[in-house]
Amino acid sequence: GSDVSTAAASPEGGVSFATAGEAAAASGGENFRDYADFERPLSAVSSHAWLAMHRGVELKLLRLSVAPRDETSVAAAVARACPPLRSYSARPGGGHRLCLALAEGAAAEAWSRLLKPSLAREVQRRALEAARCEAIECFAANLSPLLLAPPLRGTAVLGVDPGFAHGHKLAVVSAGTASVTAHATVKPPLPPRGSGSSGGGAGGSRGSGVHDGAAWDEAVRVIAELCDSHGVGAVAVGDGQNSREAQRLVAAAIAATRRGGGRLRYAVVRENGASIYSASDLAAAELGDVPLQHRAAVSIARRLADPLSEFVKIEPAALGVGMYQRDLPAKELGARLDAAVEDAVAAVGVEVNGASPSLLQRVAGLNRKIASALRAHIDTAGELSSRESLRQVPGIGPKTYVNIAGFLRITASDGAPLAEPLDASRVHPEAYAEARALLAAAGIGSGALGQLARRGGGFAEGDCARLRALAAAPAPGGGAASPGGGRAALVELLCDPLLCGDPREQLAPPPQLVASAPRSLADVRAGDVFEHAVVKNAAPFGLFVDVGVGSDGLLHASELKKRGSGRHVPTVGASICVTAKAVDINRGRLSLALHPVWCL
Repeated sequence: GSDVSTAAASPEGGVSFATAGEAAAASGGENFRDYADFERPLSAVSSHAWLAMHRGVELKLLRLSVAPRDETSVAAAVARACPPLRSYSARPGGGHRLCLALAEGAAAEAWSRLLKPSLAREVQRRALEAARCEAIECFAANLSPLLLAPPLRGTAVLGVDPGFAHGHKLAVVSAGTASVTAHATVKPPLPPRGSGSSGGGAGGSRGSGVHDGAAWDEAVRVIAELCDSHGVGAVAVGDGQNSREAQRLVAAAIAATRRGGGRLRYAVVRENGASIYSASDLAAAELGDVPLQHRAAVSIARRLADPLSEFVKIEPAALGVGMYQRDLPAKELGARLDAAVEDAVAAVGVEVNGASPSLLQRVAGLNRKIASALRAHIDTAGELSSRESLRQVPGIGPKTYVNIAGFLRITASDGAPLAEPLDASRVHPEAYAEARALLAAAGIGSGALGQLARRGGGFAEGDCARLRALAAAPAPGGGAASPGGGRAALVELLCDPLLCGDPREQLAPPPQLVASAPRSLADVRAGDVFEHAVVKNAAPFGLFVDVGVGSDGLLHASELKKRGSGRHVPTVGASICVTAKAVDINRGRLSLALHPVWCL
């Protein structure tokens, strides 16, 4: 009856989990140790707990049971299920007590054998569905800051895909078009077993050798030579397995370059999905002349140069943001990624010379065929020097040009001035004449406009004040509106820091570049302060923060509330100041707290 269903599904119900035995624990049950002997009311089970424990059940490492906390309520409901028989059997001379006993027994068996298991399954299904919905929303919330991370412009980048026995894979991409100019493999000595140099930073690595000076020196020489011969300005090191040893190697190579380090630095880049991408048909089409084993290094380098252009190629579940993405429906994740990319393209535009076909086809007015033709034209003929040169690309006719010109920006990779500086702005070519007239009336010369095109961020405060005053004044002849929506809108495209040029550099801090060798989790002590920690992922229960020790620390949601930061939760890519609370070397875990300096 309905009373029984209500009792089983009410917040007073309970959920209990237990490990599936010693054999299961030995084969991976350690990850679910927090859920051994777990028992709570349904209302107190969070969405991430449901997803974690559902995964444990799927892996046969946990057992799940759902039951009412008070079974006496079920007995009362069963008793109420047979009132006619009870009143009839209570009459003087009634001989139907046997009938009542049979009915009560049938009701009890119906509950224990049919209704209770069915309701338990329904409760689990609804709870898991709600948890998945929250996880999808969490994934979507993390996508925007990931895609809008600022690019590293104007320099060639060396990508390093860390490895073990097969060595570290290297690839250099050019400053403008992100074309592959060189690739190589270095095989430094494997780190000693138990040295803590794996990607996780806590457990021992798979290497078993000792450091061989000759092999190490040769690897340093190769990396330094690549940096010197190709004008590399930054190195992107993947954060996967053996990343710590790769970082130490790169730090040594930076010191060995002809510049003696100079301004050359490296950054640790998330490599989620790089291996999957390298073996995909998309990578084969884009990087057909690059060996498969080096394609992941190309992707890592391009992620530092332009995150938006590269992350659109990765499967949603492999992006490494949100929670339990691989347990979520791929179709829904893909739809959220498509929507986030469309919003990002509309918000920041696309730098056409360095954009991938996967990003170009997301521009309104372009499809996959035209995007591929545009990329092929740039690869063969060189960088586009102006928006007008878009007309030379096969498939871009007059109508297509009008539709796409406002979304595509032109910048010079070598910093040289553009023939038309407005090509680096969001001003549509149809409004160039009016824009030049406004700039001339405000006394802004071509030099200031060229500088604006190179750095973005809007004009100086005084120039913007004059432009806005001109926009507010009546236009000659009664006021003619520009195709961009009026003179005021045109002025904002030139003055607003988030509209002029690429706003990603205004919305987030630049990529964190360092030159020193990395620390490990074993070096961390409670109370250590990390001033430039970077948020890697955000979940309802807290933030995962990269503090540069190989293991992301957890900044629990309670710490954010304690410091009064609940209303302003840092997003993916944000730079924050944190303090180490506790270190668990065996489990590779680091607990963090917000430093008071960040909260000021």
